[in-house]
Amino acid sequence: MGPRPAPLWRLAAAAVADALVGVLAWSLAAMWLLVSVLLFRTHSFDALDGLILSLGVLLLGAAFHVVYHTVLVGGCGQTLGKMLMGVAVVRRDGAPAGYGRALLRCMGAVLGPLTLGLDRLLMLGRRDRRSLSDLVAGTRPIASTTSHPGPLP
Repeated sequence: MGPRPAPLWRLAAAAVADALVGVLAWSLAAMWLLVSVLLFRTHSFDALDGLILSLGVLLLGAAFHVVYHTVLVGGCGQTLGKMLMGVAVVRRDGAPAGYGRALLRCMGAVLGPLTLGLDRLLMLGRRDRRSLSDLVAGTRPIASTTSHPGPLP
C-alpha cells in the first residue's frame, strides 16, 4: 500500500496559502513594474498605454504562477503552501513528479476556470483526491511528513 491521499482540508489550506504567496509576489512585482514605467515616461499616459500596461501585469501574474508551481512541484514535490500543510505531489506510482509533469499539472489547472470550478468536484468523489489537473498530469497529492516525498531523479 502506498502513501495515503492528502485530506481535503489540507489541500484547501495549501491552496489558500499558495494563493496568498502568489498574490503577494505578483503585487510586489506589479508595483515595481508600474513605478519603473511611470519614472521613465517622457510623455503623457493614454488609454492604449494603460491597456498595454494592464496586459503586462496580467501576463506577469500568469508567468509567476506557472514558474512557482512548476519549479517547486517539479523540484521538490511541494509548493510553499503544500510544505506548510504536509502535502506532496507525486506520480501515480509514488515517484517524484518531475518538471514535465509539474508543468502539465499547472497547465491542466487552466481547465478549472473553463469548467467553472466543476473540476474540483471530481476530487470530492475520488478516494485518491485527484483533481482534473492531476488526472491530466498523472500525479496525485499525498500526505507527507517530510519536506520531500522521495529522492529526486
